[in-house]
Amino acid sequence: MTRLSFLWHLHQPSYRTADGTSHAPWTVLHAGGSYRTLASAIHETGGRGQVLNIVPTLLDQLLAYRDGSVHDPVLEAITTRVKDLDDAQRETLVEWAFHVTPRQLERYPRLAELAARRPARGPRLSAAFGPGDLRDLQVLFVLAQAGEQAWRDERLADLAARARGFSAADHDQMVAWLAAQPGELIDLWHRVGTQQCVEIATSPFAHPILPLLIDTSVVEESWAPDPAPKVPAFRHPDDAAWQLSEGLAMMRANGFDVRGCWPPEGSVSAEALRVYADAGVAWLVTDEGILERSLSHRLRADGRAAAELYRPWTLAGSSPVLFFRDRELSDAIGFRYGRWDDEAQAARALVADLEAVARTLTDDDVIVLALDGENPWLHYPDGGGPFLRELMMVLAEADNSLRPETLGATADALQPAVLERLHPGSWINSVFATWIGHPEKCAAWQLLADIRDAIAAAATPNPSSLLVAEASDWFWWLGDDNPTELAPLYDEIFRRHLADACTQAGLQPPAVLQRPLKALSRRITVPVSSSWPAPVLDGRVASYFEWCLATRVETKRDRPERTIALWSGPDRLYLLVEAERALTQLVDGAALTIRLSSAGGRELEVTVARDGCSDPAVACALGRVAEISLPWSPASGARLEVLLGGGPFLDDEVLVLEPIGVDEPPTAAGKG
Repeated sequence: MTRLSFLWHLHQPSYRTADGTSHAPWTVLHAGGSYRTLASAIHETGGRGQVLNIVPTLLDQLLAYRDGSVHDPVLEAITTRVKDLDDAQRETLVEWAFHVTPRQLERYPRLAELAARRPARGPRLSAAFGPGDLRDLQVLFVLAQAGEQAWRDERLADLAARARGFSAADHDQMVAWLAAQPGELIDLWHRVGTQQCVEIATSPFAHPILPLLIDTSVVEESWAPDPAPKVPAFRHPDDAAWQLSEGLAMMRANGFDVRGCWPPEGSVSAEALRVYADAGVAWLVTDEGILERSLSHRLRADGRAAAELYRPWTLAGSSPVLFFRDRELSDAIGFRYGRWDDEAQAARALVADLEAVARTLTDDDVIVLALDGENPWLHYPDGGGPFLRELMMVLAEADNSLRPETLGATADALQPAVLERLHPGSWINSVFATWIGHPEKCAAWQLLADIRDAIAAAATPNPSSLLVAEASDWFWWLGDDNPTELAPLYDEIFRRHLADACTQAGLQPPAVLQRPLKALSRRITVPVSSSWPAPVLDGRVASYFEWCLATRVETKRDRPERTIALWSGPDRLYLLVEAERALTQLVDGAALTIRLSSAGGRELEVTVARDGCSDPAVACALGRVAEISLPWSPASGARLEVLLGGGPFLDDEVLVLEPIGVDEPPTAAGKG
């Protein structure tokens, strides 16, 4: 029988700063939500072959909520009776309560109705809602974030079924249930961890990208043979060992006997593996793309994966056992089956796919599915509980081709094959681009490096806030690849952690920590044509046709009228800059600067002046307008900033360029 293991990764970054304030409520809201949905399904079915990977910062925050040692303004806005809410709490409630998915709005029509009434902007968003509306908003926001098992809980079932018109007593009932969830979830994890064929695992304390903490120059090997972006130097291998030892110690101190780890974001390198091995970690899981790059040949052909994917491996020398997840089947749970109307049918389809793979394998092989154990269920029609219970029950009755087992047991039982080299990278495209390379991400790494070096120079013990500042999440939300309305908040939390680290080390936090890293961005399409004639660069719009193809971006009305227009040829980006008066007058007192950053992290910065451009690769002309031609590859997109005197030329926005071909395809000759 082929062994089968599921690894469910559970984590939240530390939203709580050193003053005890939590700046986002997700840990407490999801304690009774997706985390408990998963644990309840395992507990109720006796599910086997399940590994729960609990990140220490998640456990740490749950303990703080359980013990009442955290101040959460959003939670207070949710749990305070409506008649006692002050104006600030009303605004906080309305600002947060609509951070929900379309599936959640579909489940609660009253919440969708209230969302439609929320003003787009204004000084008092809550003015559009009466007391009954606000109470419904409090209860429905919690119900929407609650998991499927919560809707069956006798403490909430009536509220979930009614879904509107809540009384003060209903609100009190919800508040009591919510307050109990962190402690109940931790207790449930302990019970699940003692079940047969279930294992608890963990990650380094704050979920950092360990290979980057060890040495950011690893990007060169990770990107090869493609050129790597220029990144700040950060070399603190001791921090990697510190993160891991703190994480293992915390889990064990709270009753979880962990032996294996999900390396944060599946990020590995040969150097990182030595850190895990030195700490006694028995096994790790990462992505199949890492194995493919390590072996230097493809693993999938004709819809099937090679048997190499399903073997345990180890790196020559000192290394934990390495498992590589089946990416396609893992992603099917995370992104495909949530679109099925029948969750039980989806679960049976997954088991059928697993059995088909198992029939091609041997008793010495293992299929590993590893994925986020929280986010998928919000997108499932019935909250994911029916899918998980059906999956685990069907596997218990499956034919002899599948044997659910923990990763720890498999690591002990099977002899791993030996890898001669390990490609450094993450589960996303087998590189680290989601966390480093983009200008915003690199600026964050530079800030972290500068403060880390200052702390080292101060020769003080490492401050606890440095641990949580090194988390991967802060870099995830910077850049343009993971947009969210909350990105400015997460940027602020990162900088607060760094300021706290300085204070704890006896240093004055530098003023630069007051400046946001996250720029507002606007996505625009850039027409790309290989047939349209390039504009004549003479500082004036000599013909309508020079720029009629371009996308135009204008300032908001409360600022001087300014415009940028863009279009592209096969290898040049054409940029027109117009203002309320001649550009020659504007640049006399302030420099006009263009920054063009490619998707790979390479940046072109050029200053435009009366006598030309500062970069010979850029052509330009300055007159009534500025006309500029820059080298670029439209296939990769880019990020554009236009600055005048160091400040934004338009609004406080960065333009994210999305190329779109506009040439018509050639028609066949001789037809008709």
